[in-house]
Amino acid sequence: MRADIHERQMELTMLRNERNRVKRRLDGAESQYKEAVQLRDRLHRQLSKEQQDVVKLGKFSFANKIKEWTGKWDEQMEKEINEVAEAELKYNEAEKTVTDLAAEVGRLRTGMNREEFIYIEEDWADFLKEKEAWIRQNDTAANGTLQKIADDRVRVRSLVREIDEAYEAGDKAKRTLDAALDKLGNAEGLSMWDTFLGGGLIVSAMKYSEMNSSDDLVHRAQRALRHYETELMDVQNAATESFNVNHNDFFTFTDIFFDNIFSDWAVHSRITDAKSKLNTVLHDVRRVQDQLRRKRDEAMEELSRLDQQEKDIIVS
Repeated sequence: MRADIHERQMELTMLRNERNRVKRRLDGAESQYKEAVQLRDRLHRQLSKEQQDVVKLGKFSFANKIKEWTGKWDEQMEKEINEVAEAELKYNEAEKTVTDLAAEVGRLRTGMNREEFIYIEEDWADFLKEKEAWIRQNDTAANGTLQKIADDRVRVRSLVREIDEAYEAGDKAKRTLDAALDKLGNAEGLSMWDTFLGGGLIVSAMKYSEMNSSDDLVHRAQRALRHYETELMDVQNAATESFNVNHNDFFTFTDIFFDNIFSDWAVHSRITDAKSKLNTVLHDVRRVQDQLRRKRDEAMEELSRLDQQEKDIIVS
């Protein structure tokens, strides 16, 4: 009977932990979604304003004619078009993020409606009543120790599961970062040829093609890092000791990728800066992955110790 109680408690505790984890993620995703929508809408307004500036400059006016006569009109039009292009890139990235988060919120809401979650609190309350009645009749010092071992085992198993999921997310983040860096490396080589050796029209077209491809890869990397952050927060919540990661160091980097992209001097600099930033991010991800491996080793050692402790009590 005692073993049945411990097994049932472990089963219900794991289920409650899983439900609470999904709830935390849903709350976080809904908050991120709300912020992402606000950012997207703000960027859309900025894009509309920049587009209107181009339209206004294209209309006839004496002020525009004067700029045209003095040679300033072409310069001003180029500036306005570049600002539109930059605003459009930022808006498109924000729209992708909103789409990602909307899908994540939908998935988590579905997860919260799983059948085994619906009555978990009622099942837990019923179990506690049954356990209390059994303890009143059978309470011993050994039973108390075994119960603590069972509780510790649930905690450590939950931690191992969180670490494994975080580590898998980290591997995916590394792969997306590597892909983005490879594409940026191609663009950097073409940019050096174009910028410093006069590569010509074909090289310029190839360079911008590589840059356009890298935009999507950078977005994928940002999405993978956002998922990695969520998994790491679960590890931090479940860890028996402090497990701290400075998320601000490497979970937001797209601004450097999209700012000032079309200024006269920034194309080559943009590629170089983005590569430098992504390399820093990749280094940080690898560092955190090392922490996760060490934490998992410690958790597995603790599980072995608990198993042995339980065996010693039962055999004695």
